[in-house]
This record gives sequence, C-alpha cells and structure tokens, in this order.
Amino acid sequence: MKKYTAYLSIIAISSFGIFTPSTELFSDEVSKEEFMALAQRVEQLEASLRVVRNKQVEEIATEAFAAMPANTQDRQLLIDSVVTTIQSREEAASYPWMDVDKWSAIKKGMTPEEVVVVLDKPTLNEPSMHKRVDTVYTYQGRRVATAKKVTGIIRFYKGKVIEIEKPQL
Repeated sequence: MKKYTAYLSIIAISSFGIFTPSTELFSDEVSKEEFMALAQRVEQLEASLRVVRNKQVEEIATEAFAAMPANTQDRQLLIDSVVTTIQSREEAASYPWMDVDKWSAIKKGMTPEEVVVVLDKPTLNEPSMHKRVDTVYTYQGRRVATAKKVTGIIRFYKGKVIEIEKPQL
C-alpha cells in the first residue's frame, strides 16, 4: 500500500508540472499495467473531487435560498440591496473619482500629482488655449445605476489648481 501511495503522489505531483519523475527515484520497475491502474485511479479521484466541489456549491446555494425572506417585499428589498452593492462596487472599480469625499479633498493650490493621488488619473488631460490656464483635467463617466453622464473639471495654472468644477454626484 505504501508503494501505491508513493506512486500516486508522484503521479499527482507530476500532473501539475511541478515534478517530473525520474527513474533514479524508483528501485523497482513499474509495469505498464500498474501505471495504467494508477492513472485510472487518479482520474477517479479527480472525478470524485469535482463531485464534492459541485455538492459544496449546491449546499451554499441552498443555504442562501433558505436564508432568503419568504415575504416578497422583503425579498425585493434584499435583491435591490444586492444590486445596489454590485453597482457601487462596479462604479468604484471603473470610476474611482466618483466619490463626493474625494472631490471635497481637492483644494486650490494643489499640484497635478496631488490631484491624481486623490482622484486617480483623469479621463482627459488636455493643454488649454486660455492664457490663464495651462492644463485641464476632465473626469467623465456614467453612473452605473442610472447611466447619467457625470463630469468634473479641474483647471491648473503654473502647476497649481486654480478652478474646480465638481461633478454632480
């Protein structure tokens, strides 16, 4: 049994590409029949593992559905809450600058680098034709929940913020 377990371990490790068995490790020759039997056993174990994983997923889903409120109004509130959470996470990932608190931290006199630290990179970074504005950072995007277009603009002169148009979040 020990020999079988050792061979099975070596086959399992080598199937991940981590280890390539060498004939120097074996004092006995392995017959083709033994090797095929071990390979078949590995396939059976992998199939069993897939079944176990599927059962775990089913158990989690069953538990989640059991925890779902029976009342349709409460169920709708739960679904709305989940949807809102997903939308806010998607928005935070896509548009990290769409946060009222971040815009409140932007002050006149900040450098472009300080603005990028707070809001992240702008959607547009354009030079200005206006003689009292050097650069304009534009932050544009759409709210995930409403698809409403949101725009915020920051103007710089001589490397400092001189004007802030906060987006209506």
